[in-house]
Amino acid sequence: MHFFQHMKALIIISGAAILFSSCSSSFSSPEAMAPNANYSKRQIQRSGTINMKSRSLESSSEKSIALIAHHQAIITSSSLTDDRYKATIRVPSNSLSSLMQSLQSVGKITSSHVSMDDVTTAYLDLEAALKNKRALRDRLRALLSQATKVEDILKIEKELSRVQTDLDQMDTRMKSMRSKVAKSTLNLSIIRQRIPGPLGIFSKSGGWIFDKLNYLN
Repeated sequence: MHFFQHMKALIIISGAAILFSSCSSSFSSPEAMAPNANYSKRQIQRSGTINMKSRSLESSSEKSIALIAHHQAIITSSSLTDDRYKATIRVPSNSLSSLMQSLQSVGKITSSHVSMDDVTTAYLDLEAALKNKRALRDRLRALLSQATKVEDILKIEKELSRVQTDLDQMDTRMKSMRSKVAKSTLNLSIIRQRIPGPLGIFSKSGGWIFDKLNYLN
């Protein structure tokens, strides 16, 4: 009984430490209330959208694919119809601005936007919670190695399983957060620019002719 009481006290204390670590950045000091004030490497998640039009849709889409590859980015999904080319791109965050600037050469920009989300505080809170949760897991493993009664062993194993499940979920969240910081998502859309006025009746076939002429050039 004394052994299990020790384990229960350990879990309560460790749980309180995890809770305190997650709240301390908000309540410990005025400096902590200013997010990321003393953190040298801010965790920024970036995403971008770029919309453009082109009289030569196939040529523009091919050029954009080449530029995407040049920036070590990958296309996670894409579609090409007679009127539009769309692509979702994963690009290293430090290359997002460069890629968006390069893509301006493949068509006429109609709109572009970049959004940034500073997740440094959430990152640090999760990092601290992970550290404390791992410490709790290690203490439970030490207790398990010392336990001799079947009742104590079963209770420790049950608690250890719960803690490991929490750890796995937190690790997944951390990996996802790091991935979104390391690589940005860029949504690209290029629509075919139709010829206005009387020549509009030839716009569909005209677009094909523009593409072939550009390809030959």
